Amino acid sequence: MRKVLAVALWVTTAQVVFAQINTEQVMNIGRNALYFEDYILSIQYFNQVIAQKPYLAEPYFFRAVAKISLDDYSGAEADATRCIEINPFIKDAYRVRGVARHNTHNFEQAIDDYKKCLELRPGDKDIMLNMAMCELAQKHFERADSCLKWCLERDSTSERTFLGLAQLNLEKQDTTQALSYLSRAIELNKNNTQAFLMRCEIYFSALGDIDKALDDINEAIKLEPTNAGLYINRSYMRYRINDIRGTMDDLDYAISLDPNNVTAHYNRALLRSEVGANNKAIDDYNFVLERDPDNYPAFYNRTMMLINTGQYQQGINGLNQLLAKDKDDFVALYQRTMLLIETHQYKQALRDLNTILAKYPKFESGYMIRAQIKQRMGDKRGYEKDLETAINVMKSKGVHYSSFNPVDRERKHSEAIREKRAQQHVQRLEQEAKREREKAEGSLEESVEDVKKRFSQLLVVDMDKELKPEVALESDGSYDEKAGHRRYRSRSRGYIQDNNVEVLPQAVFSLSYYSYDNKLNGRTHFMQEMAQINDMHILSSPLTLVCNATALSEYDARLRFASVDYFNGLLSTSEPRAVDYLGRAMDFMLLRNVDAAIADATRAIELAPDFTLAYFLRFNARALKMEMEKTAAGGAQQGDDAQAQAMLNSRMLQTHAQELLDDINRVITLSPRNTYAYYNRAHLQASMGDYSNAILSYSRAIELKPDLGEAYFNRALLYMQLGDKEKGTADLSKAGELGILSSYNILKRMTR
Repeated sequence: MRKVLAVALWVTTAQVVFAQINTEQVMNIGRNALYFEDYILSIQYFNQVIAQKPYLAEPYFFRAVAKISLDDYSGAEADATRCIEINPFIKDAYRVRGVARHNTHNFEQAIDDYKKCLELRPGDKDIMLNMAMCELAQKHFERADSCLKWCLERDSTSERTFLGLAQLNLEKQDTTQALSYLSRAIELNKNNTQAFLMRCEIYFSALGDIDKALDDINEAIKLEPTNAGLYINRSYMRYRINDIRGTMDDLDYAISLDPNNVTAHYNRALLRSEVGANNKAIDDYNFVLERDPDNYPAFYNRTMMLINTGQYQQGINGLNQLLAKDKDDFVALYQRTMLLIETHQYKQALRDLNTILAKYPKFESGYMIRAQIKQRMGDKRGYEKDLETAINVMKSKGVHYSSFNPVDRERKHSEAIREKRAQQHVQRLEQEAKREREKAEGSLEESVEDVKKRFSQLLVVDMDKELKPEVALESDGSYDEKAGHRRYRSRSRGYIQDNNVEVLPQAVFSLSYYSYDNKLNGRTHFMQEMAQINDMHILSSPLTLVCNATALSEYDARLRFASVDYFNGLLSTSEPRAVDYLGRAMDFMLLRNVDAAIADATRAIELAPDFTLAYFLRFNARALKMEMEKTAAGGAQQGDDAQAQAMLNSRMLQTHAQELLDDINRVITLSPRNTYAYYNRAHLQASMGDYSNAILSYSRAIELKPDLGEAYFNRALLYMQLGDKEKGTADLSKAGELGILSSYNILKRMTR
């Protein structure tokens, strides 16, 4: 069946330019794909219908349904709006748009759509419940209560209604009533994780009943055994009842599920230090500080543990940083002094002792210690003077041995400094959490810096307790009360937005002999200069354009080596032509002999200075060479000349980047409407950090080829890096629509 659909898709796509497609048949295939949750494929079919008949409302509606299933709420809203503009009587279009607006926190407009739904379908309880959640998000408690009571009167067995009532009462600080509603929801459905979590939080935070809280979170874990956040929360509860083994087991398992979870690593570090596993605790602190360098408690704890485990130099480095932040931390200063002495760093130790004795001139042990240091350094006069001073201080105090230690006097002050720093860290986390809550509730817009930070980290939320709006529709557009389950997960089918991807731009377009067929949209990439060469039938195979080229198979490699031999013979026995050098350069590049490829492309250019394709090929070969050199330069540098080598590598890469820019600019000069030249230039500009010009180049590529999904995707990443979420979201939506699958995962992680 899949093969038949793939063929049908290819045929209709190929014939779009030349003849009308059977839009009714394509619509039916798209709806079938939608029914089977093959959202990406369905979008491609609806795209075909829209391209042929943009005045039809249905393909916009069904494409909106597919997009909302992929968490592309902005794209779904735009399509639903277009559907309504064409035909305002498609009832479920208002439902889809309302849910899309709800999920983007556009609550007022979502309510307007929900009201329109209720006009067309007066008894729709799910729409009323969604509207209640919008009212609740805006703190309109009376309106929310009215909506929820309306739902309850019509269906006393709706668990979602009871969850909504519980959430409303939690907002009103009525935990008793909230508990009652949650218990009722659990009676109706014992598989509702959200209800158990909400009740668990009330038992633990509001009532302090840890046993009941543990019972509820245990039930939640049974329902979601791969949710790392649940194990972290349970570990804290177990710690509160002194179940150390259970706490450690939960933290270990949480980290096995989510290896990058900073909270789990920090909590495990604390627990490991408590049970004496110091080196393992240090490992966890290192992990935390790699991801949160400003985490003062983690930094301080790690420094103390390094000292306790005899790693004195690392401990000194940590104390240096602590004192750089708080020069008045006397205890840290004293600790550093002792460690410097222990590691025979006497000059530095003397500087610290001078500071200590300037503040405490009656510190007799300080003079004795300094005397010993001076003796070891060969300063006999200084040794005798400090020893005499120490004796005089003891005589003035009437003691025969040193009894005073200023650390005892300063300890509280240093502890106050550390407490202040720790509190500042907690406040920062609380402020960040508050901002995240406000953004989730829609009461706070993300700033440019927020977007930049989110994009750089792409954090995954551990637990989401918010009651979400729901939408489920049959393939004919009517509401499906039984839908809502996810049938399967796939890398290219179903809910692909749940498959986390590495955030990397699409690669440059390169000349190749080996094409990659995009089975989703059937698009091929055309360049006039390439077609002209192919029409000449000079090269061993027709040229094609590819993005993300793959490695050659053993068979293909043998063919390319044979082709090199052919061109060697041709060039040695006949008058060299630019196209022959181009052909051999192609073979060399595919065989990853980039220097030879660059040399042959250069010879082709020397013979034909206006040979556009030769500049394009040399750009490809030079780009490949620069990637290889970046990889080599990225290796660990060792030795005294590491810094000099790094500077040399940086200059070399800058030189190569300028050569690349010269080549691609020459292509654009010779071929001003070459879409792929603008795209490749944009890719290069972005890699050089020239984001503004990169966006302009991507925009020009899109202007020339509006269905170039790779350009939309890469421009979206740049917009996100610059903190422009609105434009980035729009471009990701369009890229996904055009078949760039990774768009949906990034879109989900950036907009939830």
